[in-house]
Amino acid sequence: MAWEYKVVSIDSLIPEGGDHDIAVSKEASLNRKAKLSSSLEDNLNTLGTDGWELVSVFSEFGIFKKLAD
Repeated sequence: MAWEYKVVSIDSLIPEGGDHDIAVSKEASLNRKAKLSSSLEDNLNTLGTDGWELVSVFSEFGIFKKLAD
């Protein structure tokens, strides 16, 4: 059984994360976290649909694997 690996920066998994907004209220903070969580879920689901499985997070990178063709 052979595996294929993909290393993805966390920044690319959460593209909206680079807005540098400062949440000044609890409500704003919760809304920002919900938005970032949704973006991360969407990107992970896209990778999963393509057969990639997240196996580890190392520093600022997600490491994915899938069976090699």
